[in-house]
Amino acid sequence: MGLLWRGHDLFFTQPEREGQIPDLAPAGDVREAKRTLGFPLWGGDKTWLAPQGRWTDGAPFLDLDSGSWALRVNRFEADLGVVEMTSPVCRETGVQITRTVTVAADRQDWSVTHRLHNASAAEVEWGPWSVTMVLRPADVYLPRQVDSRYPNGVKTFDEEGESTTIRDRVVSDFGEAAVIQCRDAHAFKYGVDADQGWLLAVLNVPGIGLVGFRKQVPVYEPTTYGHGCIAEVYNSDRYPYLEMEAHGPVTRLAPGESFEIEERQAIFDLTPPPIIGP
Repeated sequence: MGLLWRGHDLFFTQPEREGQIPDLAPAGDVREAKRTLGFPLWGGDKTWLAPQGRWTDGAPFLDLDSGSWALRVNRFEADLGVVEMTSPVCRETGVQITRTVTVAADRQDWSVTHRLHNASAAEVEWGPWSVTMVLRPADVYLPRQVDSRYPNGVKTFDEEGESTTIRDRVVSDFGEAAVIQCRDAHAFKYGVDADQGWLLAVLNVPGIGLVGFRKQVPVYEPTTYGHGCIAEVYNSDRYPYLEMEAHGPVTRLAPGESFEIEERQAIFDLTPPPIIGP
């Protein structure tokens, strides 16, 4: 999924993968097919399953991330568009994901509903994980919890690249928020366990200037989140992109049960940088 704003696509796609459509149907050994494909950076906006620590072979689940999804246009009117995308049933987890995008003419934002359905015969336990790959440079603002379990309200993902060594350079306070500078090619990841579920990226787009892109999800308390965070930011050292990641709670689903979370996204021009206060 791309995001076109004033003629510019603000989302990243991996150049080497553009135009590829993997043929996964004959893959007898899903894990082997997954290892052969590697970790594809298809880009855009996607739904993963959290926590990442339960992924197999250190990569997203093959059918959900690289499979052929079914597309259905539910509404196509002058003032409303609703498109539904449904994944294959994952042969590794038994989960099927449906993403429903709703765009209304009377709103400046739009919704992306992430639905997890247990299509297997056994109980499953996962959380929806919304990942948007955005082109750099950008500064990303996150809310901070006053009584956070993390230093200064921000979790450092020590296993991700230079997160530990570069934190003082790229993470700073901004009132009740934290700001993550995603401008250069360094691998790092940070997150927050806030009681608000939002991220705001301030993008510097050539030919346009400052553009704001916001993601917002409801907060479920008390509950468990896959990485202990409701919102996270990842920055790549290989390609010019960052990831804005929002989480839903990890939910136990019996066979046939589903869980969904509605995310709201918005795009808008900015003249001055944002001011976040009480």
